Amino acid sequence: MLQTRIVPWINYEEFETVYKWLFSDRKTQLDQVKLGIDRVQTWNNRGEIPSSVDMTAAFIEIIIRDEQIGQHMSHKELRLMYAMAIIRFVNGLVDREQKGKFAKSINTLARMMGLPSWFVDLRHASTHERLPSLTVLRDGALQAVGWLHDNYWIHNIKSTEQKQAMQQNPEIKLKLNQYKECRKTYIKEKYTGNRVDPDAYVACIQDLVEIIDDDVIREDIIPLLLGVGGLVPTGKKKRASAEDMTISKGLIELWTPLLQGLDVGFPNFSEEIITAMIAKLDTSYDFEINEILLNPYAAFATKNTEDPTKAPSYLLTITCWLRHFVQEFEGSSKNRTLTHISMDDILEGCLRKPNYYTRSVLQSIASVDPELGKSIKPFIRYIDQMIMKYIGEKSKTQHIPLHKQEDQALEDELKTLETQLVNIKTKPNHVQRKQRKSQVNQDEQDDKMDIDDESAAESAWKLYEDWTPCPIGTLPNGKVPCLDMNMLLQGN
Repeated sequence: MLQTRIVPWINYEEFETVYKWLFSDRKTQLDQVKLGIDRVQTWNNRGEIPSSVDMTAAFIEIIIRDEQIGQHMSHKELRLMYAMAIIRFVNGLVDREQKGKFAKSINTLARMMGLPSWFVDLRHASTHERLPSLTVLRDGALQAVGWLHDNYWIHNIKSTEQKQAMQQNPEIKLKLNQYKECRKTYIKEKYTGNRVDPDAYVACIQDLVEIIDDDVIREDIIPLLLGVGGLVPTGKKKRASAEDMTISKGLIELWTPLLQGLDVGFPNFSEEIITAMIAKLDTSYDFEINEILLNPYAAFATKNTEDPTKAPSYLLTITCWLRHFVQEFEGSSKNRTLTHISMDDILEGCLRKPNYYTRSVLQSIASVDPELGKSIKPFIRYIDQMIMKYIGEKSKTQHIPLHKQEDQALEDELKTLETQLVNIKTKPNHVQRKQRKSQVNQDEQDDKMDIDDESAAESAWKLYEDWTPCPIGTLPNGKVPCLDMNMLLQGN
């Protein structure tokens, strides 16, 4: 059972607005930053507030105070402000992780939550030792704000797709989920040999068609179908792969009745979903050639993308759905899933988005329609040439492991030294003596030039003409200054 979580902000929009205010440019949008600080104070008055939110506002408020009136405050005041904020920052984060019968050290808890250890050291110095310098504390405050941004705020700010999911009609989402469950049950019972009635999932399709129109299809149905959990399964093992560019029979059986029902009820559905699928393969570049498109495994080996619709397995599955629709043109038009679209529509969309994935769709078109394939093969060859050119350039450096690059550099250097040694051994002695003599003459000439340069540069620095030597600790006139403080001033 889900537990209720009470937060001081009214809704998500208020939370996101405060995030934008707090992280606005302090130089040009200072008023908005102060609005964010004031709103966090309001949240504090409403009730309990997350420590990360509270400390973000506290750090930013101190930084603004330092920038505006820091010159009117002593260094100790500023150091105490920054030090207290850092102490509360570290304590507020690690205290909530202190669980169990036996207490753990702050260093251990900080390491578990990914907090850099030097924040803990700064807290320790501020608490038990001499206060760190103002420069160190200022830098620590800025880095603390950056850490909070990357480890708290970013994870709580929803992406564009998540916002769209929040705005989608919940009734439409419910109907789609009902169809999905009914259809899964039907397929499962059918393969176990039991007699099943298709009326359940057919009724779901009819109910859905009755409550939607073209706008709902464009804004709700298609985004949900193309989201993770729709035409692309949530589990990556159920998706298409580079070794097997096909989608499973079960996935096709699951969604084909719904796609056919929408195609029959709304003639524009076919064109719109195909356009949306090809748009998913577009990366907003004129010609997308990068490691992920050339080698879908590269994304798994380097960095996981935050957007699930940019994952290679997602893009491969969308590609295979397009290939499936193309391959259906080999049979009768009555048996096609989408009847209100032609091969030319898919072809045009792919030609406008040339990349690794649309190239695969173009190859399917060429195999299904050889006559049409003859006209698009030059374009496929052009994509192949661009890919091979890119691979050639990459293989010179990036595709070679670092240790192999170093070994290659050492081998090249060794060959160069061996060549020089052979040249030295093969030259007569008088030639070597002549070269050494010429080298000595050259060195002497270089030394003479260095001396000339030094004499020419002497004019930049001159000894002060009126300077007179004086003992250390005295003024230039030779007198010892009196550094005693006036008693009257001491009393004040």
